Amino acid sequence: MTVPADEKVRALRNYFPAEEEGAAQRFYFPGGAEEVLFGADTRRDVAALCEKFGYQRPFVFSSRTLNRTTDVVDRITESLGAKLVGRSDRVGEHAPLSNVIAAISEVREADADVLVCIGGGSVMDFGKFVQLGVTEGVRTRDDFRALRVDQEPNLNQRPELRQITIPTTFSLSEWTPAGTPVDDETGKKITLRIPDGVGRALVYDPEVVRHTPVRLALVTAIRGLDHSINTVCSTAPNELCTVLALQAITHFHTAIPLLAHGKADIALPMLQRASWLGGVCQMSVPHGFSHFMVHVLAPWAHIGHSETACVMMLAQARWLREHDDPRLADVAAAMGRPGDSLDEILYDLLREIGMPTSLREIGIDPAEIHGVVPLALAHPYVTLHNLRPITTADDILAVLATVAE
Repeated sequence: MTVPADEKVRALRNYFPAEEEGAAQRFYFPGGAEEVLFGADTRRDVAALCEKFGYQRPFVFSSRTLNRTTDVVDRITESLGAKLVGRSDRVGEHAPLSNVIAAISEVREADADVLVCIGGGSVMDFGKFVQLGVTEGVRTRDDFRALRVDQEPNLNQRPELRQITIPTTFSLSEWTPAGTPVDDETGKKITLRIPDGVGRALVYDPEVVRHTPVRLALVTAIRGLDHSINTVCSTAPNELCTVLALQAITHFHTAIPLLAHGKADIALPMLQRASWLGGVCQMSVPHGFSHFMVHVLAPWAHIGHSETACVMMLAQARWLREHDDPRLADVAAAMGRPGDSLDEILYDLLREIGMPTSLREIGIDPAEIHGVVPLALAHPYVTLHNLRPITTADDILAVLATVAE
């Protein structure tokens, strides 16, 4: 199964607004983001932001673990006082559409005027989907499916509802006006673009991320590293993005082993800085295989995105090993090993922190991997922008074979 090239290009332009043939190089600041608070205090700063923006009826969404095992969400809700109109941790892994639709109804009934979202990538994306649903009048699964990127929807460019985000992981999802909820009925993800879905303010609080389990912090940081490598190695690079992403790569590569070895005080603020630098630029350029293959492989195999990203990041680097592009050397230098092969550097990093490096290690039998190929070919981005072309079923199988065992 293949998707015609013109259909892929149309879908890509929905995802990357700057991507047009012959277009000038530009930096696309994520729509709707107005400020970043770094080294913040959520208890003080979230309430102050609501006051500054004139919000009177905030609704808080959080991860279940953060809500039920720490006092972080309690402290935020207490600071909001009588203004608070709702609080929920019913998000779910990968934001199932049924949960999103239920949340849209709750938000409507509460007449909320802003969402406060605290948690990892699922929570960040959940807030975007609720924003989209409220703005576009979504009430059913079919309403959401009609808004898929590949349907080229005419979306409201000014959402009725915005969010303030407090990320607790490092996959950079707080910076993307897009996401992939799970369709409960099919078990597959759908791709949505949410204009102005990025938080109006992004709040990085180093005390909050201390509650993030170390393994979760590590695997999401690997996902953030993968995004930053894709930014540098884009087929349509942007000079400013390259500078920012290389700095993010340095921070990620330095901080990830520090966190694995118990140096959280040093590592966590560095990872937050990497998230800021890598996240703000990633939507300005198209990404390659490893970024989007995760969206296909993880739900197909029923495994986590970030664990999948470890292996796909390595597979892409091995596929590019013989590719002559100076940016690969730039990435190696940013990781402190100039002259070494990028795939060897990534393999050593993953092994040092105990992360998977093969399909077998994430529970996928290499003999069965052919089953995901039609899904990969049907995806609008997997085969579209790769430094070394990946366009056929044989290409996809060849890339995956590099990380089989």
